[in-house]
Amino acid sequence: MILNERQRSMAVAVVGAALVLEIMDGSIINVAIPQLQQSLGASGPQIGWVSSGYAFFFAALLIAGGRLGDILGYRRMFMAGMTGFGLASAGCGLAGSAEMLIAMRILQGAAAAMMGPQVLSIVQVLYAPHERFKVMGIFGLIGGAAGILGPIIGGLLMRLDLFGLGWRPIFLVNVPVVALALVLARRVLPKGGSAEARGLDGKGLALALPGLAALLFPLIEGPRLGWPPPLRLLPLLAVLLLVLCWRHLRQRAAANRTVLVPPALFGDGLLLTGLAMVMLYTTGTGALLLSASVALQRGLGFDVLQTALIHIPFAAGAAFSIALLGRRLLPILGRRMMLIGAASQICGLLLLSEGMAAADLWRIGVGFALCGSGMGLISAPLPAFCFVRVPPAQAGAASGLFTTCQQLGMALGVATLGTAFLAALDGGADPARAFATLALWQIGLLVAVAALSRLIPARAHLAATTA
Repeated sequence: MILNERQRSMAVAVVGAALVLEIMDGSIINVAIPQLQQSLGASGPQIGWVSSGYAFFFAALLIAGGRLGDILGYRRMFMAGMTGFGLASAGCGLAGSAEMLIAMRILQGAAAAMMGPQVLSIVQVLYAPHERFKVMGIFGLIGGAAGILGPIIGGLLMRLDLFGLGWRPIFLVNVPVVALALVLARRVLPKGGSAEARGLDGKGLALALPGLAALLFPLIEGPRLGWPPPLRLLPLLAVLLLVLCWRHLRQRAAANRTVLVPPALFGDGLLLTGLAMVMLYTTGTGALLLSASVALQRGLGFDVLQTALIHIPFAAGAAFSIALLGRRLLPILGRRMMLIGAASQICGLLLLSEGMAAADLWRIGVGFALCGSGMGLISAPLPAFCFVRVPPAQAGAASGLFTTCQQLGMALGVATLGTAFLAALDGGADPARAFATLALWQIGLLVAVAALSRLIPARAHLAATTA
């Protein structure tokens, strides 16, 4: 299928819309949490599942989604995933109970994992290597903006209260976008898959998915259920399943068969350092975005529009640091750029805590701006550092693993810190004090990220900026 430039641009717009939807729907829920609790009678752990269930199933099935695209064709998997995403979005918007909303969010995350990996694969098919950098740069900016703008757009939609539906349009708005994208996708997306696809590692997936789930489930439900003995055994089951998965991956790789994740990747110390950093960092980020929105509404009495607007300094700070500061500072500072980012975000968290305690909008706004700037300075250079030593033949698998760790970190952040924050509020804790406690945990995670950054070779940025 040979496409002219106009058709290629349309194809990029179609897959770009999918990228925006899948990222935005991870964060758009945060401003709706108080209304969800009131409308559906959802408990803190149930809200934890609404947020982390999406991120977890997105993460756990992401690599499998990429392999299915190789086998069945990128356009076919993209359209199947987008159809599922649209149906799940409609289900979320029509949910009459917390249980139904959780189920639909899980389906939404699984569908996102089917369509998400096809975005980069389709770009690979459409563009020659020397043409991809510009498109990938645009996608990087769009993806970063989508995650940050999620709460802002969610707040605006809720304030409009379309047709008196309250929070439901934040999901229902996806349906017409998906319908239009599907019509265009059939016309402009290439059908190709991978000529080297050799099947799906079903056994690896069957071991990894329940292993990761056995880690997440007790973190969300343990506090509510009082940690009964069966729940305490689940982490041991998780370790057993993940050890068996590792053994299976090594055996399958030794036999030169398709594996879920190539074990050789885990021999790269720099990649492992980067994956640990991204897991720790996104754990704190996931909890921050959830807790700040709830604390502003329940503590300071903000409505959804005010909550949305106060996030604008966060978005502006992140955009400034990613688009301008990051490009200029990385060649000069290298790994030290992440130390500056961690310091900026720590200062921002302290200002946010003080601002919420004193109901000071100035400190809250500046705190958000510093947090956004810090996020950009940390997250922008991490992929470049992680992939410095990764062979080109394993770049796709490494990228999938990196994105999986990002989403798992978000899920764990909501499941642990976020759920604990919501439980404290349900127990009558002052929202500002609960946020301050959470901020201390986030600062601890940032200190750990800064410490790990010292393991990155001092001259790694030279390879990263010339690769």
